[in-house]
Amino acid sequence: MTNISKPVAANNSDFIVGDTVVFIDESKPDHLMTVTQVQKNGLLLNGNNSFSLNHLIRHATVAEFINQRRLPALTTFGDDQHIENNISPKCRTISNDVQIHLSNALKAQKEVS
Repeated sequence: MTNISKPVAANNSDFIVGDTVVFIDESKPDHLMTVTQVQKNGLLLNGNNSFSLNHLIRHATVAEFINQRRLPALTTFGDDQHIENNISPKCRTISNDVQIHLSNALKAQKEVS
């Protein structure tokens, strides 16, 4: 026995009445829609003017809500790990002692001039 109540749900949808949604497929209209009624496998949208199956839509993001339309997906340019971790053989490293020596030499040169 638990203390957590289990509300009776007529369906098992991720959407509720009043949600703002957009089509996932970019070939579909990009305007925002409001869920009017939740059914078993679909939703009535925009005052029952449109119908969509649950798997064809998703919740609108905050940016989409601000822009009042579906935004295009971010473009992925691929993995650039091989570039980030590849150090050129022509790249020279300077030890800490050499850096200190060069810094002191530069200070001395400034004092003389």
